[in-house]
Amino acid sequence: MTDEPVLRPGGFALTDRALAFCAFPPGARILDLGCGRGATVHHARRVHRLDAWGVDPDPARVAGRAHLLRARAEHLPFPADSVAGVLLECSLSVMDDPEAVLAECRRVLRPGGRLVLSDVYARGQAARLRGCLGRVDRKETLVARLSAQGFGLELFEDCSEHLRVLWAQQVFEKGLAALCAELGADRDGLGAVDCGYCLLVARREGA
Repeated sequence: MTDEPVLRPGGFALTDRALAFCAFPPGARILDLGCGRGATVHHARRVHRLDAWGVDPDPARVAGRAHLLRARAEHLPFPADSVAGVLLECSLSVMDDPEAVLAECRRVLRPGGRLVLSDVYARGQAARLRGCLGRVDRKETLVARLSAQGFGLELFEDCSEHLRVLWAQQVFEKGLAALCAELGADRDGLGAVDCGYCLLVARREGA
């Protein structure tokens, strides 16, 4: 199996940036929640020499693929304090219960373990969209949600240029009207949200 293309802003460049920041040692166990067909899992194992595992609720995505497990992010099949890092790449915003997901992340992370989040956020009004976006929260909401679940923010980078590149490609391929229909918002509505994209790293605090 070779690295599969990833249709998310920044692709593996943001994954590599996050893993370099966290400086996980070779062999460290990390989880990718909402892993799809496991492109990030394979990349992390091959390039970074990590003990990476993916979790996704869709059986069609994980069936027959090494190191991928069928499970929901709210109920991870890993013991408490057993992993060094958890990745949520374009996935938390489409999960129904982010508080429960973050609480479960904290449970499986070791003290001092890192949570990596790359996702959309609202630089204007928060919104609930459709398609690949889902819930678009403001930065303040994301940080407060992490703090409430026992995480301390270590890194927040605006990576919106990667989202602009991806959307420009989709507008070229589908047209603006089709993209707006897919997201469930008109052009003015999307303008009010002023959707951006961020890379965030938080540390599990406490014992």
